[in-house]
Amino acid sequence: MPTASTVSKSTATAKPVRKTRTRKARTTKPTPSVKTVTVAKVSTPKTTKSQTRTLKAIKRPSASKLITPQRYWSDIKTRWAIHNYEITMLVSDFSKVVTYVTPYHTQLVKQVKAWTV
Repeated sequence: MPTASTVSKSTATAKPVRKTRTRKARTTKPTPSVKTVTVAKVSTPKTTKSQTRTLKAIKRPSASKLITPQRYWSDIKTRWAIHNYEITMLVSDFSKVVTYVTPYHTQLVKQVKAWTV
């Protein structure tokens, strides 16, 4: 009678051989039959003089509609002043946000330090 020490471990704990699944045989697809189709010719309509479009010659705009250099310069100054005002207001809004968020930031830093120490 074999004892536990004489039985090899490979036969005692051997796993069953894995079966591979066999694939179904491929069926050949039927080839599509070629159908003959008659195509009607489309004739392009002939253009007449009333249908052709002529391009207009480009005209130079009149100089009377242009603004003077002094007026142009004053417009640039005005736009630059508006730009400076908007940037100033943006900076003041950012500073308000910073003053609003600062206490919450310090509280969060203290809380994180309490967790890590």
